[in-house]
Formats: sequence, C-alpha cells, structure tokens
Amino acid sequence: MMVNEGLAEFIGAFVGDGCLSCYKRSDRNGNIEEIQFTGSWEKDSPYYLEIIQPIVRENFNVSGNIKHRKDDDTVRFRITNKKVISFLRNLGFNFGPKATIVKIPDKILNDPSLHKSFLRGLFNTDGTIYKRYSKKYKNHNKFYQNYKVVQFKMASEELILQVHSMLEELGFNPNRVIKTNDCWVCRVTFQKDVNNFGKEIITNHKYHRERFLS
Repeated sequence: MMVNEGLAEFIGAFVGDGCLSCYKRSDRNGNIEEIQFTGSWEKDSPYYLEIIQPIVRENFNVSGNIKHRKDDDTVRFRITNKKVISFLRNLGFNFGPKATIVKIPDKILNDPSLHKSFLRGLFNTDGTIYKRYSKKYKNHNKFYQNYKVVQFKMASEELILQVHSMLEELGFNPNRVIKTNDCWVCRVTFQKDVNNFGKEIITNHKYHRERFLS
C-alpha cells in the first residue's frame, strides 16, 4: 500500500503514542490483535477525533474506537482491523514493547515528501514546545517571554538520531542529541527555526498550536 501524507502522519502518531498488542481472548480460543494509541484526554482527544481517526477512515474504511478512560483521564484509540494491523506490520512494526526498538520505516525515510507529515504526527503525540526556562537570578525573569524551544524526547537512541537527521534535512537546524536520565533529547532552539517549525509542522493539534502562538 502506498504511503501518502495522511498515512505518514498516522505512522508518526503511532511511533509517538501507539503500540501493537496481541493477547488471549478471555471468553474463547484465539487471540485479539489490536493497535492502541494512548494520550491525554484534554490535550490529545481533539487530535485523534478530528485528524487521526478520519485518516484511518479515509484510507482503510474503518473507524476504530475512541474512548475516554476516566480512571487516568486518557484518550484510548483502538483499532482491531486486520488490514490496518497488516499495514503497520509490513512497515516493520512488531507486537509488544517498542520503546527501545522502534525506528522510522524505510518508506518514510526514503521519501522526503513524507518527512513533514511524519514529524507532524510524531511531534503531536510525543513532542512539546515550551518557553525557555532560566534560573531565577536577581532582576532576571524566570522565563524568557518570547524564547521558545521545540523538543523531542525518546527512549530509543536510534529513533532520536533519525529524527535529528530528518530535522536537519528539512532545514530546522536541531541542537546535538543529548542524553538526560534514561531518555534521548533533541531540541530546536534557534528562534527562526522554531517559528518555521510552528508554521510548517504545528498546524493541526490545538494544544500545541496554542502554545506556539502564546
């Protein structure tokens, strides 16, 4: 199946918030295979309802199921359709924990026309933009009012290096990748590049868009 821009964003969101699960049925023989996305209900549910679910519907003619899990206030988007699962499996994604082994599929890496869409899905689910923080000195603001930072933070070094390379190719000039605690971090701090990132990538996630414009 050809990967278009919508599917590239779906794949980016899957890399950020998704997983492939397979578990035994409780009521009869056999297994249940599913794709599950998990995010903040308040911040992410509009993105799944208005962007990701319509992409799935348009490309696979299925809707999946979006629910508000109230015990932890998360949005859960579940898809059990075999065609969608096969699509992700054919791209190289496997069942089970993915934090340290996931990487960007070759179909995305080898097609520059898909890079922005993929990064949009990944940033919308696993990225952040924030005002630069400063230690509190006398007569010195705690936050730089107009200085913003785009950040990706991931458990996989291979994945963060791929993201760093993709950002470079798109002209966003990311800082070098660093390790903080158990995660790898990539940031864009040059304000011209942050502004371009906001205009080109942060376009359809209400929460991130408002933070960019604030």
